[in-house]
Amino acid sequence: MLPHSEASPTLQDPEDRDMDDGYTLEEPLTLGCPECGGVLRPLINEHVRSYRCHIGHVLTGEAVLAAQFSLFECRLGGCLALLNERASLCRKLAEDAASRGQDPTQYETAARECLERAQAVKALLESDWIQPAPDFPG
Repeated sequence: MLPHSEASPTLQDPEDRDMDDGYTLEEPLTLGCPECGGVLRPLINEHVRSYRCHIGHVLTGEAVLAAQFSLFECRLGGCLALLNERASLCRKLAEDAASRGQDPTQYETAARECLERAQAVKALLESDWIQPAPDFPG
């Protein structure tokens, strides 16, 4: 079997899993296939952690990890684009409200909020991430 490092951080302690607003990070029951989104099940192999989905994709743990990161970057990029679009729409609606003699404050505040949150997402995208590489004996 693959060794488990006792020193590696986990989310096993309930205090480590609690988040703001009542969210809790639970241990996932399974992983999703990065190829099709199907459920992955572990394959029995004593040397390489591998998974197979219900339609036949077979991936090593490292391949799943790399694909998860690519998907993560793609989704964050989508969030960044949507926040930018929302800020733009809020600015336009603020202009429309002002031209009708209405108070544009809520739209202006929402636009600023979107841009602030976009900066946080951008910082995540631009930050360095640990990319573990397999260490197979050669």
